[in-house]
Amino acid sequence: MAMGTAGQLGLAVLAACGLAGVPAAHAAGKRVGNVDAGRSEVMMVCAACHGTDGNSTDPQYPKLAGQHADYIEHQLESFQKGRRSNSIMSGMAAMLSQQQIADVAAYFSQQKTAPGPVDTDQVALGKSIYEHGVPAVGLPGCQSCHGPKGLGDAAKLVPRIAGQHAQYVVQVLTGWHNGQAWGDGPHARLALSVGQKLSVAQIHAIAAYVQGLNAVP
Repeated sequence: MAMGTAGQLGLAVLAACGLAGVPAAHAAGKRVGNVDAGRSEVMMVCAACHGTDGNSTDPQYPKLAGQHADYIEHQLESFQKGRRSNSIMSGMAAMLSQQQIADVAAYFSQQKTAPGPVDTDQVALGKSIYEHGVPAVGLPGCQSCHGPKGLGDAAKLVPRIAGQHAQYVVQVLTGWHNGQAWGDGPHARLALSVGQKLSVAQIHAIAAYVQGLNAVP
C-alpha cells in the first residue's frame, strides 16, 4: 500500500486553519475496523512498503503507525474513488472492500510511531516555522492545525505528523509547492496555498523538524 512519491496516507502536512467544514469522523453507519483482520490484510498488501507495523524503512513511503484511523480511511477511499491519483495507491485501494479499509486503518492506528532522527542543522528554522509560521507571506504556524506535538486532529481529518520521514514530508510539500493537487476537498485547496508560500529551504527545515518531533500521546 505504497503512497508513492507524490502523496502521503498519511499526511496533509501543514494544512493551514479552516478545516471546520471537514465531516465529523464518526458518521452514522460507519464501519468498525477489526484490528486482527487489519493485521492480516497489512501483511499481505501493505507491509512491503509501509512495514509490518506501519513504520516504513524506506523514507519515500510514509509511516502510518499511530495515524488516525479516520484519516487513513478517508485517504484510501479518495484513492479508490479517483479523488486522489497515484499509480500505485489507486490500484492498491481498488483491491480493498470498505470493511477491509476500516480494518487496515484500525490496525495501523493502534501501532506506535518509531522515533525519527533530529537534524540539528535545520531544527531551529523548522521549529520557528512550525510554531509561528511565516508572517511575511501570511502563513500560520503548522501547529495551528497539527498541534504543538504534531498529533493532528482526528475529528477534522488532520493527520498526525510527529516523527514522519523528512524525505516523505519534503516530497509532499514540494508537490504542493509545484501545484500538484491533493484530492478535491478542503485539504486540497489549503495544501496548495501552504506549499506555494514556502521556499525550498523552508520546506527542508520543516521536514527535518517534523521528523524529530517524536511526541507520544
